Amino acid sequence: MECPLCGIDHIISSDLLPSRPSEYFVPCPDCNKTTRPKDSPVTGSPEKKTCNCGRRPIDEVMAEIWLLLKESGVLMGNEPLSDIGTPLINPGVFLVRPPVLPPRSLILITDKIPEEAALFMYEKVPEVMGIILRSGNVPGTGDLMCGSPAEGFSDTLLCGCDMRADVFPTSHGPVLITKIQHAIHVEFPNGLNLKVRSVESNLQRTRADVFIDACSGPGTLGIVAALFGVREVIMCDVWYASAFCAGYNLLVNQKKLRLTEVRFLESLDKMPKVRYGRPELVCEARGENTRIRVFHGPYEGLPPILPEGIRLTAFDPFDKNAFSKNDKIMSLWRATVGGEAFIP
Repeated sequence: MECPLCGIDHIISSDLLPSRPSEYFVPCPDCNKTTRPKDSPVTGSPEKKTCNCGRRPIDEVMAEIWLLLKESGVLMGNEPLSDIGTPLINPGVFLVRPPVLPPRSLILITDKIPEEAALFMYEKVPEVMGIILRSGNVPGTGDLMCGSPAEGFSDTLLCGCDMRADVFPTSHGPVLITKIQHAIHVEFPNGLNLKVRSVESNLQRTRADVFIDACSGPGTLGIVAALFGVREVIMCDVWYASAFCAGYNLLVNQKKLRLTEVRFLESLDKMPKVRYGRPELVCEARGENTRIRVFHGPYEGLPPILPEGIRLTAFDPFDKNAFSKNDKIMSLWRATVGGEAFIP
């Protein structure tokens, strides 16, 4: 699929995932399986030659980046390997051992690398897909329950592309959730996703036919509800990247969701970063017995447009520890919208 950021055909759809997505990163019998200490500087030369399978251990890739940064004067040479940044693999899958990386599968989130050096890393290190400069803020979050971030409240993509995917397991098979990584906070999948389990158990218990994902992010929970056969799914987020990615993920998972139509009403480059007014429809998708709509804006404006039925609402706030505020918002929602509401 064509990437909405770089225009290159590098996005995979969920129906093309192998039965074990970890196969992308599991070493073959000939791979180097040694690891490097993360809390000390790099010693010796990194292994630059790929295995016969065309991949390299992540520690050797990170070590090469560390040495290039030292040679260019960005590092003094006494910094530990872990100091250069946080590596994310694409696609993100739960692994029990360090991955071996194919080309253009690593995104590095850093506060050490200037733009000129980042471009150099991208040219020199074939496994690098993109490098993100950390802003110090958490992209796509803010003071309100579901995030009301300030304009520009995101990291900066220095080079490459960072439209990456995470694989989330569900009882109906894995779903693939793509995201603009510099504009959305990191939520890496593990072997058992408690949020997904929470949505599944609440759907089984309530038998809801209307599911509202009020703080949708890139759409994981709404897509899980659609997989369960919920006839009406509403997803909403006040942050532009989250709302767009939630719609785009309907395309990524179109065959798995058995959608016959996915229609965008807003383009990424035309969307304001934050929409404070009424929610605006970004994307609408339909299947034989399903309609999914994605809105950009505050969830408080959803009630007039919600379909009738047995309603179940998931609130997934970034700050789950704001108990009194969260309880107050959910109590008001239950009173005005009806149905059940829960925090996964």
